[in-house]
Amino acid sequence: MTIKQDRTQSHLDQIGVRVDQIGGKVDQLSDKVDSFITHTQRLFTKAGSEIEETKARTERLEALMLKLDRSFEEQKSQFQEFQLTTGAALERIDRVLDYLLRQQGGNQNPSS
Repeated sequence: MTIKQDRTQSHLDQIGVRVDQIGGKVDQLSDKVDSFITHTQRLFTKAGSEIEETKARTERLEALMLKLDRSFEEQKSQFQEFQLTTGAALERIDRVLDYLLRQQGGNQNPSS
C-alpha cells in the first residue's frame, strides 16, 4: 500500500508543480493583459484629445471660411460698384472727347 501512496503522492506533487507552472503563466498573462489595457487606455485618451483638437481646428477653419466668404462677397460687390462707376466715367470721358473733337473740327480753318 505504501507504494501506491508513494505513487499517488508523486502524482500529486507533479500536479502541484504543474498547477504552480500554470499559475505562473496565468500571472504572466494577467500582467500582459493589464499592460495591454493600460496601453490601450493611453491610446484612447490620446486619440480623444487629438479628436477634440481636430474638432477645434475644424471649427476655426469653418469660421475662417465664413469670414473669407463674407469678405469675398463684399469685395465682389465693391468691384461691381467700381465697374459701374468706372464704366460711367469712361462713357462721360468718351462723350467729352467726341464733343471736343467735333468742336476742334468745326473751329479748324481750311487755310491753317
